[in-house]
Amino acid sequence: MKDEFYKSLLRRNNDMAIGAVPGVHWTPVRTKPRQEKKFVEYCSANGIEFYLPLRMNVRRYQRRTVEFFVPMFSGYVFCSLDQPLYQKILLSNRIVYRLQMNDKSEAELIGELHDIQMFEKLAVESEVIVRPELVSGSRVMVRSGPLKGLGGVVEKRKGKTMITINVEMLGQSVSTEIDVEDIVLED
Repeated sequence: MKDEFYKSLLRRNNDMAIGAVPGVHWTPVRTKPRQEKKFVEYCSANGIEFYLPLRMNVRRYQRRTVEFFVPMFSGYVFCSLDQPLYQKILLSNRIVYRLQMNDKSEAELIGELHDIQMFEKLAVESEVIVRPELVSGSRVMVRSGPLKGLGGVVEKRKGKTMITINVEMLGQSVSTEIDVEDIVLED
């Protein structure tokens, strides 16, 4: 049943168009530990626009393998808020704080959320790694494949070529393996 909730949320995320709306700002909201699901249920019931990126997690228990979805950024949900909506989500008693946004930082966040959506779609078929740090390296642009148009940082890890996007607002990064022929260096 828990997995069904996340599958329906993943379908919603794939159809979602994230964009700037006058009067409200997309902002990261820090939830209390392990409260992301309850918080998005609250947002859904109260008509608050939200985005909870998901990734596939695989666990092996003795003779069986279990696949399930977990939040990509543990403890964070992205919401489109103004001051009255923020007061409303405080009533959920499931959040710790929100990051303050202005028009410039919101535009950067929306761009990062579009990149995260691409990674989220890819996470269903291949491994996506979330790291609690930003990555430095050569800037590249993906010219073909499922991540076409994505800009990121390329690095070598364990003999594999990885593309990483940095989520500056959270100080975290998301990586996945990519074919070298699919990327081109940015100027």
